[in-house]
Amino acid sequence: MIYPHSQIWTPQTIADIHSRAQGQYRLSGFRPLRDLPTFDELVFLASGLTRFPLEGYKEKCKTETTLGFRTASTPLVLETPIYVGASSALENRARLELARGSSLANSAISLEGKVNRDERKLARRMIYEVPVRKGASRLVSSLKAEAIQLNLELGTTVDALHGLIRDLRRGGAVKVPIFVSCPGARVEDEVKAAVGVGADGLVLQGLKTSTITRPEGLFDYCRVPIIAGIPRAREALRERRVLGEVSLISATGTRNGADASKALALGADAVRIDEAALIALGYYNSSNEIAEEGRPNRKIEPGTGIRVAKFINSMTMEIALLARSLGKGDVHSLEYEDLSALTLEASLMSGVRLAGE
Repeated sequence: MIYPHSQIWTPQTIADIHSRAQGQYRLSGFRPLRDLPTFDELVFLASGLTRFPLEGYKEKCKTETTLGFRTASTPLVLETPIYVGASSALENRARLELARGSSLANSAISLEGKVNRDERKLARRMIYEVPVRKGASRLVSSLKAEAIQLNLELGTTVDALHGLIRDLRRGGAVKVPIFVSCPGARVEDEVKAAVGVGADGLVLQGLKTSTITRPEGLFDYCRVPIIAGIPRAREALRERRVLGEVSLISATGTRNGADASKALALGADAVRIDEAALIALGYYNSSNEIAEEGRPNRKIEPGTGIRVAKFINSMTMEIALLARSLGKGDVHSLEYEDLSALTLEASLMSGVRLAGE
């Protein structure tokens, strides 16, 4: 009698052990190697007898999004709650087309590293990402970005973050919003620390996919899923009495308008698309296809940025469609009560009521 494979010692597990026995650890890119709770396990409770939908052709749904108005005199205003994430490892043509696509969609793009003149010209609204280190304030002043995101490096302290924000704000030198990247591990502590040093917004990450190749452990065993991180971050903002003042941006796992709508309902003010934007641009399998690492780019051609713009526009229309189906005239009116969880795991993580209760 032939027995099925063990649920513990699977062929993949055995192959992994043989690989490690050669002194190697596994690398992964683009997606985690195991199943995780996602936005697919949440559904919307569409209108019925108790709530009436809005008529799509006559009643409009507002999608305008304002970010970072806590202390900034010139907040970031977008016509959609979606913007494009940074991809510093891409070759120049891909970066230019991402910037072009974000502008065509009246959105923004987050850039990091060396930004050339053409890239800055194409990016109508730019969020510039800088690490928390000495000299960061000089990088910011030269680009005149519409917003700034401070990325935490290994060993970054709260005092160092506070000092950089103080330097940027000193004398009114920086009037645009300052966002802080939160890894999404000890969510409440991260949020409260960032709020305490004067952040205008939080860019929340989670157990996520990535556009670059990293050790498997950093994908599968670090941070919490985004459907758990957003509610925890929102509750931390409420405890600090800054809910509605400090913007919360979901930076993980958004693939379509439905995912973005669910992130907004859980408490996010906007979503950032990373992998999805690259796929829309023509990137399919791994970041090596259009990365700078020696391989010529055969996919990205001039003008393909329009695909990114159309993708953002279609997501925006989908968000508005779902909001109208729930009787909402503003996509930022989506709320917890509009959701139901299909699995116990998703319900416990997100705090959304389980379907059938």
